[in-house]
Amino acid sequence: MDLVRSVVEPVEPAIDKVEELIGHSPHPAIVAVPLGSWAASNICDVLGMMTGSRRYDAAARLTMGIGLVGALPSVLTGLRDYSYIPEHRESHPVATRHALGNAAVGSLFATSFVLRSLDHAAGRRPGLAARLLALTGGALGLYTAWLGGVLVQNYGEGVQPVMEQQKESEEPDSDESEARGRQRLSPEAPLGPHDDDPAMPGTSIGA
Repeated sequence: MDLVRSVVEPVEPAIDKVEELIGHSPHPAIVAVPLGSWAASNICDVLGMMTGSRRYDAAARLTMGIGLVGALPSVLTGLRDYSYIPEHRESHPVATRHALGNAAVGSLFATSFVLRSLDHAAGRRPGLAARLLALTGGALGLYTAWLGGVLVQNYGEGVQPVMEQQKESEEPDSDESEARGRQRLSPEAPLGPHDDDPAMPGTSIGA
């Protein structure tokens, strides 16, 4: 988790300002760019294979590139949100799968983009490997997007009222502990075990 924090720390002030402006984490809004672009790219790839039109090939490559550009802020905002989920929280394993899955999705599309760019530079249509990588990335992206929905809908991650309740429940009751400490340190409190302390049974020691 320290590694994640070190990655997002340089841009965290900017992300915080955007969050203050729109009222919630920018991650759910930004991820629409790569998800939508890659979905469009997959559709154009399928149409290109069906029709043989190079226009669909070009559209697939263009929309894939837009998705890769949009993936960078999506990754940074997602890592920032992930860094605030404690490891003991029930949603943490789901968030970890979501993050690792999206890393795989981005890698698949990035590799596909490089391959089809080389094909385009050589005057060739995209090869089968480039298309299969992109379609695999699109299918995996559906799963990781579903995991993102699970984090919000099932666990309330990123939902401000739920997060405030989670934070309160995870913090120790410092006021009660402090009050008991003051009571034990008061001049009226006798030394030795106390009757009101279940962990230390016994009676007070008289003078």
